[in-house]
Amino acid sequence: MQQLERWRGKTALVTGASGGIGEAIARALAGIGVRVAVLARREERLQALATELRANGAQVLVCTGDVSKDAEVHGCFERVRSQWSGIDILVNNAGIGMMSPLTEGSPDDWRNTLNVNVAAPALFIQEALRDMQGKDDAQIINIVSIYGHRDQVPNYSFYQASKFAMRALTNTLRAELASKDTKVRVGMISPGMVATEFRQLSTRGALTYESYFEAYEPLLPVDIADAALYMLSTRANVQIQDILLSPMGQKL
Repeated sequence: MQQLERWRGKTALVTGASGGIGEAIARALAGIGVRVAVLARREERLQALATELRANGAQVLVCTGDVSKDAEVHGCFERVRSQWSGIDILVNNAGIGMMSPLTEGSPDDWRNTLNVNVAAPALFIQEALRDMQGKDDAQIINIVSIYGHRDQVPNYSFYQASKFAMRALTNTLRAELASKDTKVRVGMISPGMVATEFRQLSTRGALTYESYFEAYEPLLPVDIADAALYMLSTRANVQIQDILLSPMGQKL
């Protein structure tokens, strides 16, 4: 992927980077020489990741914060701008999805899901575009879900709705930027089941990490990181709109 060399020395912000897909993408970006700002709530994990990546020569900035709190989002961007003069790559990865059916679920869960999965990424995009305007090459990557392409996902109605919303938001953003003749590329990655903490957290511990392996082998976070690198590896005038990937054997 020779085109990846052009990103060396550029700056990325990855949300939800304290584990799973976000951590894998942060590692992948650092591995190609990108300066990486990582944001999540779990500071100990972020610091451990930063220490490891710095030991391998990477430049890493830790932003501890909650994506659903506007002040903490703005604060992270100000730190990145102060240290590295803004970002060239945004990876909107942070997200939640509680098992909360329409028939008996919690409205608080529904609102929180829409806030974290839709409103927060929109704010990150708005802030990122302040840094990206006028640049010859910049990229926004939204991590969505295969569930944003499926008709029915019982018990995860608002998670699914949030992912449909992110697809609409991503496609609308691409159209808005095209009308302004910018050089900011906009893409999304829509994974199927990935071996992360998501299943355990979304079911409040009812289902464990190991239960992924009952019916099929899930994707690994590195598979999504590879997709992100592919999106970045295409020539600057090539815009990958969506990468949809799933493990062999996944039916829903």
